[in-house]
Amino acid sequence: MSPVDIETKRKLREMNASDLLAAIETQDETLSMHLAFEERISLLVDEAYSAFTHSKVTGLLRRAGLRYPNADLRRVDLLEERGL
Repeated sequence: MSPVDIETKRKLREMNASDLLAAIETQDETLSMHLAFEERISLLVDEAYSAFTHSKVTGLLRRAGLRYPNADLRRVDLLEERGL
């Protein structure tokens, strides 16, 4: 895609589509130039949706007021001597 002009950026931000705008701006032109239009749009939407979902989950975790918000079950040490 060609660079997005200032007016288009303003409209995307006004529509709360800043995640889509960020995906457009970060898409590598040389890697995606061989893709069809539909494939490029699909990649852009996937990237924007991923950012949207990530920010939504982050906000929910923040509002939950968890005691250990960075806790992660994948980091639990399952050594036998701990009885876990």
